[in-house]
Amino acid sequence: MAMRQERRALLRQAVKEVTARGISPRQGIWGTIGATRILLDVLEGGSQQRASETARRALEIFDLSVKRNPPEAPLACARGCAFCCHSFVTATAPEVFLLARTIRTANKDLGPVLERVRATIAAIAGLDKVQRFATRQACSMLVANECSAYAGRPMSCRAFASFSMQRCEQAFETGSEDIPTPAIHAFLRRACRQALWSGLAAKGLSCIGYELNQALRIALEHPDAEAQWLAGEDVFAGIDADEVTSTLNEPTVRLYLEVIAAAATGRSPPPNEWL
Repeated sequence: MAMRQERRALLRQAVKEVTARGISPRQGIWGTIGATRILLDVLEGGSQQRASETARRALEIFDLSVKRNPPEAPLACARGCAFCCHSFVTATAPEVFLLARTIRTANKDLGPVLERVRATIAAIAGLDKVQRFATRQACSMLVANECSAYAGRPMSCRAFASFSMQRCEQAFETGSEDIPTPAIHAFLRRACRQALWSGLAAKGLSCIGYELNQALRIALEHPDAEAQWLAGEDVFAGIDADEVTSTLNEPTVRLYLEVIAAAATGRSPPPNEWL
């Protein structure tokens, strides 16, 4: 009983800290647990847009965390630099729905947007990640070398940053992966993604990361896609998925997510090495 009360006190403190300052390395696993509790509060609401709202909240936590935990050196990323916008990008269903909402809000006519999305899908059809990069095919959201849906961009886009524009350009031209990136961004991305995965898994929802353009086409073409997905329909069936979420079925990963979800809901977690 005393241990459970202690965990609940730690949960309240974690939620308070994450709400005010985001996640930080010093919090350890409790930063992710606190973020999970915040996301579960959204998922457990009655909104028909609770999936996209959960993504919005997760991205807010990430942005706040980055602001409160700056990298060790100035970033080279700047408006108009779009070398990284030619890569294979994935996003969870809630992130895709949020991006679609952002696009609908900004565009009364979805025709031109859907035209770009469909053209991009056609250009990369059947290509693996390496082959796709070799085509230098831009993301369908890239217009005049700027993201046309910047406010709703998914975690993969937000978390990628570089200390050297020159190295990014070299990577774009040669396919090299030698880009100096901030370690804190990788840590915060991992923590926020784990919080999102834990919350989704706890509610029986999919954690899969889908190829962005293919999933976005469906979300834009079908305004009720979010409601259908929340009702249990696999609206993104057959779409390319990322390699990371394929590990979610591994026993250790499942256990870790279960531990986070249990702690985030005040329950005793299963036996584990983390808590």
